[in-house]
Amino acid sequence: MTDKRIKNEQWSIKHLISKIDNKDITKPKFQRKKKWDTLPKKNSTPNEYAYINFLYDTVNSVHAITFGQESNSQGIFYSNIDGNNRINAIKHFMDKPFEIFSKYLDDLFKIFDDINSENNSEIKEIFKSLSYDEIIKMKTPAKFFRQKNKRELFEEIRLEEEVIEQEVEKIQKKLMINESDTFDSTVKINVNLFEGYNTDELCKTFERINKYNSKLTETELLACRLHNICDFTINNKPFETELNECIKKYYEDKSNQEVLDCYEFEEANINAHDFVVGFQNMCNRKYPKFIDKTDVDGLSLFFKLYKALYGSYINTFTSKNINDFKEKLLDSCEIFNQVVSSIFTEKINGKLFNKSCQEKIKTLKKNNMFMLLSCIIGFKNINTDRSIIIKNLEKCLLYHFMVSDLKDKDKREDFKNSDSITYRAGGGFIENMAKQLLSDPEIISNKLTEKLFENLLCQLYIEINNPYERKLENGNNKNDKRRTLKFFEKTIMFYFYKENIPTNMLENEFSIEHICPNSSEWNGELDKDRTGNLIPIISTINSSRGNKHISEYSNADGGEKFIKFIKKIIPQHDIYNNIISHDKKPRIKSNKLYNNMCEKNEEEYRQNFINCLFK
Repeated sequence: MTDKRIKNEQWSIKHLISKIDNKDITKPKFQRKKKWDTLPKKNSTPNEYAYINFLYDTVNSVHAITFGQESNSQGIFYSNIDGNNRINAIKHFMDKPFEIFSKYLDDLFKIFDDINSENNSEIKEIFKSLSYDEIIKMKTPAKFFRQKNKRELFEEIRLEEEVIEQEVEKIQKKLMINESDTFDSTVKINVNLFEGYNTDELCKTFERINKYNSKLTETELLACRLHNICDFTINNKPFETELNECIKKYYEDKSNQEVLDCYEFEEANINAHDFVVGFQNMCNRKYPKFIDKTDVDGLSLFFKLYKALYGSYINTFTSKNINDFKEKLLDSCEIFNQVVSSIFTEKINGKLFNKSCQEKIKTLKKNNMFMLLSCIIGFKNINTDRSIIIKNLEKCLLYHFMVSDLKDKDKREDFKNSDSITYRAGGGFIENMAKQLLSDPEIISNKLTEKLFENLLCQLYIEINNPYERKLENGNNKNDKRRTLKFFEKTIMFYFYKENIPTNMLENEFSIEHICPNSSEWNGELDKDRTGNLIPIISTINSSRGNKHISEYSNADGGEKFIKFIKKIIPQHDIYNNIISHDKKPRIKSNKLYNNMCEKNEEEYRQNFINCLFK
C-alpha cells in the first residue's frame, strides 16, 4: 500500500508549462470547466488579465495549485485537483500574451500605420500571435521575419527598422519582471502535491477545497459527491446507448479550449452524475424549446427533480429509482410537448404569427419548468387522464404569459397572485411548491377561473386601446406605423382561427390586417390598431383589397368561402358602410360605431378563447 503524504513545493512557471506541454498533468473527470474570461468585465468577475497582473505584482501565486501525484514506470504524473482557471490563464499568457495585453502593441502598430505598408494587416497578425518566448527572444524584427521565411513583409518597413526595434525592446521590458527577468523563470507557483491518494480520495479533496466556495455551483460539487456512485443498471438498452452519446458529448464540450488533457468518457464508467447530466442533455436534444442543457449556473433542472422525487442524492441512485426517474421524465416531457403543441400548434401558429408565439415557451425559466414537470408527475401518480393534464397546464401557461403582457405594475402584481408558477421567494419556496405539486397537482390551475381570465383580458384590452388624434406631418399621416401585437392578442386570434377555420385553409400564408384600412382618416381620437379592428387574413385574399371596401375580400379567389368562416368578426356591409366611407380615401365617419365594432369583435375573441379553455 502506497504511503500517503502531502508535499508543498514551489514550481517556476517554466517548470509548470513544461509539464503541461509534456502532458504530465491531466484534468480529472470531476474537475469543472474553466470559467474565467480573458479580459475584465464590468461585474469584476475573475479574469486572466487580473490574475497575470497579480503574478507580476507578487511574483508568487500565493494560493496553491493542488495536484494528485502518481508515479509509475513511465514517470511522475499529476491530476489537477484545484486551480484549473489559474493554469489555463498562465498557459494562455505564455502562448498568446497579446490576447491578454493587446495594449502593449498599440504604439508599435501606430508605427506600422504611419508607414502604411500594404502588408500592414499581416504583420500585425504575426505580432498578435507571438508567444511569450518568441517576443522575449526577438533580437531584431528583421531577423525574426527572416527566420519565419517572411522577410518580404519587413522589406517595406526597413526605413523605420530602428524605431521598430526600439519599440519592441519597450514591449519586452513590459513583459519582464523589473524590466530584466523573464516571467516564466522568476514567478513561482505554490503547489500542493497529494501523493499516494486514489481517485476517490482526490475527488473528496476537491469537494472539501471547494465546498464553501460560492463560485462553485451545486451541480459542479455533485460531480465529485456522486463520482463513485455507479452501482445501478439501466434496463432500456437503446436508451442507454443514446444516453452514453450525450454523456460523451458533455465531456467533449467540457474539455473544449482546456490546456490540460481532459477526461474522456468510457461507457463502462457511468456514475450517478453522468446519468442525470446526460439524461437532461438527451431531453434537450428532443425538446430544446423547454429543456435546457445541463446548467453551468445553479443546480440543474433534472437534479432538482431527482431530489424532489427521492428526497436525497445519498443512497438513492438504485436501479429501481433511476429507471423510475427515466420513465417519469420521458413521459412528462412528452406530455408537456403536447401542451406546447396544443397552445402553439406549429401548422397554424407559424402561418399566422411567424412563430413568435412559439418562441414564448423559451421564456420559461428553470424554476418554472421544475414546477410544471413536478405537476405532470403528480398528475401521473394519481392516474389522471392525459387530456385533463394538458388542459390544466394549458390554462396555467396561457395565464402566466398573458399576465406578463400587463403594463400596469400594480395590476400585474395582483394577477400574479393566481399564477402558480410565478415565484417570489428563494429556493426553499420553489422546493416546497414542487413537493405540493407532486402530491396535489391540481393547484397548478385551481385559481384560474373563467371570471379571472375575463378580468385579465379586459384589463389587457384597456391598456392597449390608445386613441390618438390623426395629424399630418410633412404631408404624411402621423402614427401610420402599425403597433406590434401583444402575445395575448396573437393567442386569442389564434384560438379563434383554430376553432373556426378548416385545417386545409390554414396551409395558406396569413397576414394581420385592419378591417377599417390602416390608411383610414378620421376626426377626433381613435385607435386604428385596436384588437377588434384586426383580423388574420389569407395574404392572397388581402392583396386584392388594398385600402378598398371590405367587400373586395369576397370578390377575391376563394375569398367568399373564407369570409364565411370568420363572419363573426367581419361586419356586414351595411354596418361597415355606416362606419367608414371610400370616396377618395377611406375615412371613418363614426368613431362611436367604429368602437362599437371593435368592442363586439374583442368580446368575440375573448369569449371564444375562454370557451376553448373551459368547455
